[in-house]
Amino acid sequence: MTTTGHDELATPFDEPVRTFATPGPLTVSPDDPPHEVARRLDERGVSAALVAGADGQFCGVVSTTDLLRTLPAVGGDEGAPPARAVGEIMRAPVVSVGPDAPLREAAALMVRHRIHRVFVAEGGRAAAVLTTYDLMRAVLRARLDLPLGAVMSAPVTVDVGEPIADALRRLERANVRGLVVVDGTWPVGVFTHTEALRTRRLPPPFLASPVEQVMSYETICADVKTPLYRVAGHVVQMNVRRVLAVEGRELRGVASGFDLARVVAGGGAAGAP
Repeated sequence: MTTTGHDELATPFDEPVRTFATPGPLTVSPDDPPHEVARRLDERGVSAALVAGADGQFCGVVSTTDLLRTLPAVGGDEGAPPARAVGEIMRAPVVSVGPDAPLREAAALMVRHRIHRVFVAEGGRAAAVLTTYDLMRAVLRARLDLPLGAVMSAPVTVDVGEPIADALRRLERANVRGLVVVDGTWPVGVFTHTEALRTRRLPPPFLASPVEQVMSYETICADVKTPLYRVAGHVVQMNVRRVLAVEGRELRGVASGFDLARVVAGGGAAGAP
């Protein structure tokens, strides 16, 4: 049977998570030091790792958010006590689904727990991970034509010339995963947890430097009227984690995989929150 409009969007989001999940999630030991886990996350280009014991059974998750709250500030490691093991800062229990769970169910778990990933469990072990980035591929496949402006969130910004120290404080106070770096009203980059963790390896005087020196240029700007499937296509092709919504020459919002997770959890209906 052929359907039209948004009714046809239910089918892709009812597919099993195994269709979109990424196999082989990054796994660390509970005894690993936080700074080593931060390095591995950076190398892998992911924002969280599964914490598993010697028997392979998972026991928690550690993310860049947890690491930022634990690692010493820039230049603050001299004379500091030894870093705690990851097992002391991980979050438990692990939010997981079976490989045959519908995609919309996994997305609903992300929204409910305000997380950016769920692990796909088989036999007490995590065989794969489904992230908000993976949901972008589902949105692209569903040809979801809801406009970007309908799902974007209010951005937290920092001026391109502001000191790195100010950006770090704003990132912590706002409790967001990233700031949009602006030059006037136009977005020119982002300062995320990844960049914040990298500053931990820099000398203290560098904190007075403009945030532009450490921001990421890996951004995509799209008009607020751009359909989500096209936005998702750009994200998947360019491997970025958020899209900056603009109108004219002004920043209007930001949309991340989490914003699209809310759409997938709701089935992709027009006007989804």
